[in-house]
Amino acid sequence: MRDHYEAILSHYGTPGIHIARKHIGWYSKGLPGSAEFRAAVNRTEAAAEVQELIRVFYEPLLEREAA
Repeated sequence: MRDHYEAILSHYGTPGIHIARKHIGWYSKGLPGSAEFRAAVNRTEAAAEVQELIRVFYEPLLEREAA
C-alpha cells in the first residue's frame, strides 16, 4: 500500500494526496480501527503526515501477523 501511495504522489504530485484517499480507504476497509484511520487521512493535507499515519496504522497489524 505504501508503494502504491508513493506511486500516486510521484505521478500526480501534491494533488495525489487527495486522489490517494480513496485507495487508502480501499486498502484499510474492514481492518480494526480503519474508520478512525481513514478520517485522520482525510483531514491531513501533507504527504509526509499521511505516510506517518499509514506507518502507525499498519505497523501493529504487520507485527501481529508476523507473531
